[in-house]
Amino acid sequence: MNCIACFIDNEHQKKLKEKCFEFERFEHKLSKYKQLFISGVDNLQSVSKCNCKYKNTDIDYVEWTDSFLKELKNSNNVIENTFDELINIYKCYISENTKVAIDKIWLFLQENDLLSETEGGFSYSTIFYRARIDDKTFDKNDINNFFHIPFTKRELIGNQRFSISGQPMLYLGKSIIGIEKELSTPIEKLAISAFIPFFKDFYSKKYFTIKNTLFNSIVKSLPGILKSGSKIDYYNCDLSPNYNSLKNDLQKSILSQILTFPVERKNTFMSEYVLPQMLTTALLENGYCGVAFPSTKDFSGLESYHKFSEFESNFAVFVKYSPKDSYDNELLKTFLYFTFNGQEKLNYTTQDIFNKFDIVHKLNKKSKENNFMIPLTNIKLHIEYLENSTINGIKYFETLHGKIELEFCSKIAEFYIKMIK
Repeated sequence: MNCIACFIDNEHQKKLKEKCFEFERFEHKLSKYKQLFISGVDNLQSVSKCNCKYKNTDIDYVEWTDSFLKELKNSNNVIENTFDELINIYKCYISENTKVAIDKIWLFLQENDLLSETEGGFSYSTIFYRARIDDKTFDKNDINNFFHIPFTKRELIGNQRFSISGQPMLYLGKSIIGIEKELSTPIEKLAISAFIPFFKDFYSKKYFTIKNTLFNSIVKSLPGILKSGSKIDYYNCDLSPNYNSLKNDLQKSILSQILTFPVERKNTFMSEYVLPQMLTTALLENGYCGVAFPSTKDFSGLESYHKFSEFESNFAVFVKYSPKDSYDNELLKTFLYFTFNGQEKLNYTTQDIFNKFDIVHKLNKKSKENNFMIPLTNIKLHIEYLENSTINGIKYFETLHGKIELEFCSKIAEFYIKMIK
């Protein structure tokens, strides 16, 4: 039996979804997933009795999660209705009219207040990576070769989860291991670049966030909040999730799981991409500039990372068409970017990087430029959250993945130092 913590873990939900692979039609897969989800909820036990890695016997935590569990088990109608609405939207797409289906998914988001999962520039002011297979046919110092596929080569753009074949999109990943997994190519065969969004250009724009809301709140945040001495009553609290937000919290999590449904087979048409692509179109039509979403890849080889780490997170930035240029040059101007020049030694330690960041911090105190410290603060947290993690028993930042990340971090620090001086 599962507890609420291990049940809503993305890995467990992925296993439930993979049990639906026996069905040919995606609508049948979703219906089966709904049954497995409801059955799983009905059989949940207290976190104090579970033998999973999230087992917790803290009195306040058990009281809160048991209260949540009680109300969750009485919410089958919410779960069923949410699944059914999304299944019907999918059916509308394949049997009726694309435009009608897109309008329906937008209405679903509006009516259920699901558009609040929008984050500003602070969350995205950090380092992102982008890579391509190093086939020796392009200049690795030219950032355009790492930017979105040019408008003049639309035929090279395949079908992706949040973009349609032929439509450019700028996909970025928060870790080197993340982009390696997304490209299904060993790191040794990739050419890599780094991008940092300028806070001033991103803070006021809307980016839709797809994430496991319940897991983030119950597993990542709640234990620490309660340990700090805060008293939180599930039935009387402004902190979400709570009794009054249960429906919304459930809908957000179910939406996230369906939008990241794993692909069983790669084909010209992939039914698992229909709902995410309709979401993209709806967001574009309503002034959004991108989507942040978790990877669906297998990261079981990475162990002992901090629960707050977002190494598996991706960021898809919408690209505006230019009738004159091959690229969205205005979008490129909103990033600070870096490439390798072939002189990198890849021998930095995490402490070396922290020391360089400290130099930037001291210099910044004499400057009025705050843009430097926001990304460095987020990057430092990213390093700290992965510092004790391992791949095949080797610490992450001692692997090639980690060494490449630290090399880019050094370039960023050195760039800031020159700018401030």
